[in-house]
Parts: sequence; structure tokens; C-alpha cells
Amino acid sequence: MPGDEHVKLEASVRSVLWFLDMFCSRFNPAQSSYRKSPVNEEQDKKQTLVQWLGQRIVGLAAAALTIIAVTTVVGFFARHHWVAEIFTSLRMQQVIGLIAGSAIFAIGRQWKWLAVACLLLCVHLPWFCPALLRTISSQDENSSQTEMVVMTANVLTSNSRQDAVLKQIKSANADVFAILELGTPLHQRLEKEIATAYPHRVTIPQDGGNFGIGLYSRYPMSNVESFSTNEESIPSISATVESDSTSWRVIATHPLPPIGASGFHSRNEHLQILADRVAEFRRVASNTPVIVMGDFNLTPWSPLFIDFESSSGLKLAGGDNQIVPTWYTQPMFPFGLVLDHVFISDDLRCVGREIGRDIGSDHRAVVVAISGEENE
Repeated sequence: MPGDEHVKLEASVRSVLWFLDMFCSRFNPAQSSYRKSPVNEEQDKKQTLVQWLGQRIVGLAAAALTIIAVTTVVGFFARHHWVAEIFTSLRMQQVIGLIAGSAIFAIGRQWKWLAVACLLLCVHLPWFCPALLRTISSQDENSSQTEMVVMTANVLTSNSRQDAVLKQIKSANADVFAILELGTPLHQRLEKEIATAYPHRVTIPQDGGNFGIGLYSRYPMSNVESFSTNEESIPSISATVESDSTSWRVIATHPLPPIGASGFHSRNEHLQILADRVAEFRRVASNTPVIVMGDFNLTPWSPLFIDFESSSGLKLAGGDNQIVPTWYTQPMFPFGLVLDHVFISDDLRCVGREIGRDIGSDHRAVVVAISGEENE
């Protein structure tokens, strides 16, 4: 009956308004307008439940805010300790928590807690400004002519979904791409199926670890080097790619993850040696553009990321999706980190950037379109 539906709707609206009134009155029955009128015993029980639930929600939010405050302070020592650097890598997750906490404190009128949350947001949000600026710059430059498309993909050594990897390679249609964690089975499959499209390649497959690597190119490659920085078992590859229009120095790399003190120092040393190598190459061959790509096990929110850009003279290839994770513990946004990157020299610019789909790995491919500055 229409009349019954109207009564039910009115009752539902009243229930929602009553809950919000109880929650917004700092869970104090004396401040609620509904407490001023007589209520039956059942309504008293509901009010008590709402008060208890509201207090618990605010209490949990306050506890979470305290943890974020501690990790934020510890994060200032990210250059010196691996745990501190992990906290900086979780800035996106901390910002999500701070925004949710701010909403809870605002609804519950917990102004002191809200002020602390806003202060912490002021610490973390500036780290995301470069990503926003790169996105705006990329949108302004989309009309530029693309000269080179590159891709880096960490495919996971144990990954059995070779068809998905091949589909990603064909979909990206890159001129040059790097495969990280390249194992023998995938290496043999690629030799059979993409040899014609990518006749120039350097491959170092590994089955016993996660540091096999391959560099594939449509164009001829010269001055090819496979080198190690600080770990003999972790190779990187560099080569000069001779395209139709120019020459490009391309480097593919994959340092250790910064887990534990030894991994942290190894990753940092790897990146510093690599940065020095790039800087030296640019001093000798300043007219040759440089592209460095791979799984860096480093997020843009770490101060060590800035150190690498400064030491190498490179810049992160910008574009859309700058905060979209490239590595996941679970296939959902809050459970990912931005670890895979393409860096370019100042005489290049990014005119497009995409994140690939699930290929059976814990990583996603990064595809970047690059143009020379002379196209401005």
C-alpha cells in the first residue's frame, strides 16, 4: 500500500536523523534534542548503543592517528634506516587514513584531534604535488610528436601466465622494453614469438633468483653492456639504441628490495653507483638522451628518490597515473606501492604514461611515450 510505504520511509528518515543527532552531540545524551522528550526503554537502549559505538569509533580513529603521527616523525630519518624509509613509502596509505580520520573527528566535533590530523596532512600532501604538476604538464604536451615508446615490466620469475605477459608486450607496442625477473621458460617463449618484431635484444635469464633481466629493441643497439653495480649476482643492462631519428642511451636495472639493513644499504648503494654512471655518461656524451627504467624498489615519496634524481641529473617521466601503484600485495589501491619507474634526461619529455594490467605478477608494467625537447 502507498500509505504503508510512506510510513516506512518517514520512519527510516527519522532513524537516520536520530543517529546523526546522537553522533554529532559528542555522544552526550544531554546535548541531544531527542533526549529532551520522553523516550521508552527500547529507545534508551538504542541511544546507549549509539553512544558506545560512537565513542569506540572516535577512540579507534584517535589510536590510528597516534600511530600515523609516530610513523610521520620516524619518516624524517628515512635516509638512515630502512624501517623509517618504509614509513615514507606508505605516505599514500597514511593520507587515506588521515582523510578518513578527519571526517570522523569533524562529525564527532573532536576539534583537537582534527587539528592534529590536518597538521599531519600538511606534512604528507606536499609530496604529491610533483605528481600533480607532471600530470598537468603531460596534458599540455600531448600534442607533441612521440619519438620513442618504452616499457618496463617486472614479470615475476615464478609467473606461469606467459600468455598475459605476451599480450602486455603486444598491447604496449613499445620500441624498447625491459623485462625484469626474466626466467628461462619465458625467455625461450619470447625468443620464439617476438624475435621478428624485436630482433635486437640482450638477455640474462635467471631461474635461481629474481634478478634475470632482458632488454628488447626494434632498432639496432650498440655499445651494449651488462654490468653489476654493487652485487655481482644482480645485473643491469645498458645500450645505445639507434632509432631512425636519433640515438638513445637506455639502461634497465633492478636493485634489491630495501628489506632489512643489508637490503636497504645495498639498494641505496646500487642507485648511487647507477646515478654516478649516468652523470658521467652525460658529461662525456651530453648530446645523447638517456632513459633509465626498471623496478627501483623505491617510491616517489621517499627522500632517497629525490637524491637519485639529483645525483643522476634525471627526472621521472611524468604523465597520468602518477599515484597508481605498480606493485600490489592485494589487487586494491590501498595495498599497492609505486615502485616501477622510467627516468629521462632533461632533453626529453614524457608525453604519455600508462600502467599495465594484471599479468600474473605482483607488479604492473609501466609504458611511457617520450618526445625530444626540440618538438616544443
